This record gives sequence, structure tokens and C-alpha cells, in this order.
Amino acid sequence: MEAIPQRMLQIPNAKYRLNYILQNFVSQVLKLGALLKLMKMVKSNFIEEAIKCLYAVSALVQNNLAGQELFIAEAGLLLLQDILSDTSVDIRLQKKAVFLVGDLAGFQLITVHKDEIPFLSNRFFLKSVVDLTASSDFELKEKVLITIKNLLLLRTTEASVFKEFCGLDNALERMRLQLQDLSGEEDQRDYAMDVESLRHEVELIFHQKLGKSSNN
Repeated sequence: MEAIPQRMLQIPNAKYRLNYILQNFVSQVLKLGALLKLMKMVKSNFIEEAIKCLYAVSALVQNNLAGQELFIAEAGLLLLQDILSDTSVDIRLQKKAVFLVGDLAGFQLITVHKDEIPFLSNRFFLKSVVDLTASSDFELKEKVLITIKNLLLLRTTEASVFKEFCGLDNALERMRLQLQDLSGEEDQRDYAMDVESLRHEVELIFHQKLGKSSNN
């Protein structure tokens, strides 16, 4: 790794100093071709290895434009779609994959000067995300809701695709009923209420997007 300039080490704000060091490290790792190797290893038949590699990929891609551009150029989003749509895959992989999709979409929302990633509005990709709401794992459902929220907020995603192709309205209603049942369990009530609050927020954003599209 390149030496860290002394002036950076003297910055009083530890957060900015650490961020610089991390970005410098990620930049060097990307130059060594580690991302491509890790992406191939995500497809490993050894599930623990695949999970560790996906976590490593996520670390190189999150909040890093160069990492994201390389990830996308090497069909990284298609890799994530394969994980999301494979019903036989380990749920831990799906949780990390859907989290990474949400993170990528969220990054698009704060980098307004950049064109949005076209693949994030692909209807088959969006359906692979929405279909995960059918999972029986509520932790996964929660991550999916956060991701759908970010995807809905993108300018390039279409409300009609979420409704007509992905069936988001029906998925949200099913989840509402499931959370209603879950809230009947005393030890799960607070959690169910938190997730329902998130679900309701997603529903509002969805309806607002539908309203805007119908007015255009």
C-alpha cells in the first residue's frame, strides 16, 4: 500500500482520517484485481467461503465509486440477481446480497451528479428483490423493505413495473397481515411494530410514485 501522507495522519478529525486510510486501502486492493477474484469465489459450492467472499466484495464496493463501477462492469448486479432469485441458496447469502443492492441504490440517491445505474431499474432484477418478501425470515423481509424503499426513490425505476410486473402492492399487503399476526406474540410485538412502520413507509412512497406516474 502507498504510504499515508503525514499531513493526513495529523488531521484532528479521526473519522475523516480513518475514511482516508480505508479509501486508500480499498483503492490499492482494487488495483491488485482482488474484486474480480472475490466475485468468482462468491459462486463457490462451499457456502461458508461464498458468504465470506460476498462480505469482502461488499466491503470493496460500499461507498466506493471506483469499486462500484468495476463491480457493475463485471456483471456484479447480475451475480446479485442470481443469488436473490435462487430459492435453494443459503439465506445468509440472500441477506447480504439484498443489503448490498439497497446500499448501491442508496449511494445513487446521494450522488445526484451521476447517472443512475440502468440495471437497478431492470424489471427482472426488481422482481427478484420484491419476490423475497415471500420469505418466512422476517430479518430478510426487513432488509428487503429497506432495499425496495431505496429502489422506489430512484428516478429511473417505474411505479408501473413495481405494481404490474413485480406485484409490490400485493406483496406489501401480505406482509401487513403477517406482521399483524406476529404482533400478537408478546415477545415479537415491538419488532413487528418497527417493521410495520417501515412497511407502511414503503407503501406510502410506492403510492406517491404511482400518483406521479399517472399524472405524467
